[in-house]
Amino acid sequence: MDVLDAIGSRRSVRWFRPWEPVAPAAIQRVLEAARMTGSPGNLQPWRAIVVIAAELDAVDRQTLLEANNRQRAHELAPVWIYWYGDPDSARPEVFLRRVEEQLPAGAIPAAFGWSPEAARRSIVEGEPAAQGLPALDAFVHGLPYELSAVIAAQETNAACAIATLAAVDAGLATCLHTIASPARQGEVKAVLGAPERLIPVWVQLLGHAAESADAGGQRPRQPFEELYSLGRWGSPFPRDPAVVEDMRRRRLLQETAPRPGRGEELAHLARMFGYG
Repeated sequence: MDVLDAIGSRRSVRWFRPWEPVAPAAIQRVLEAARMTGSPGNLQPWRAIVVIAAELDAVDRQTLLEANNRQRAHELAPVWIYWYGDPDSARPEVFLRRVEEQLPAGAIPAAFGWSPEAARRSIVEGEPAAQGLPALDAFVHGLPYELSAVIAAQETNAACAIATLAAVDAGLATCLHTIASPARQGEVKAVLGAPERLIPVWVQLLGHAAESADAGGQRPRQPFEELYSLGRWGSPFPRDPAVVEDMRRRRLLQETAPRPGRGEELAHLARMFGYG
């Protein structure tokens, strides 16, 4: 699938066919794609636990659903991927190890001033970075553990974005949900055997859609001119109609919601699953 088509076709699907399992290979495709997500310093601080809903015992299933306020989409989806950020993977010593890996891989150029010694002096000793390098001494040296948690969570968000696109490419329906209410995160970790240090980010629901493939149309978005500036804040980036037309042709831009018949479809789904 064209990447722009995948972006334009992604929906937060909330009606799944709980009776139709997801092939392990399809789940693996989602995880493989997320693994390729870029991150600062190549830290890769995301971790995921895949849960097959049909394989849970009744008590654990009840605990996980109740922790998420029994959201209906969560009840219906056959696969739940719990995404967490690991602060231990965003510590200065890990950053240094990743730099040492990237140099022989040719990912960061020695010509710019990168070397294991320069990185160590900035990250470990706090020596100001040489011109041409990021200010590792300011950003990484002595990094508080709380900021490592923030970095781990924000980079896991990026991996989740890639995972949702990979799900679309694999022909799956997907949606990101909060893992649990704040007071019940510990219960979820206990069921999953997740370490206490992990930062909850999202539970990604996966399955086959019970609703139409386009889920009623593309969701509304804020005007292009209000989101993007050129040169200075408040100076709109010019939007070329020819580019817009090309984006329509490549299915990044699609018919907006609600499409005709969406209300009837939602009423039918509610009756079928006994909701509302």
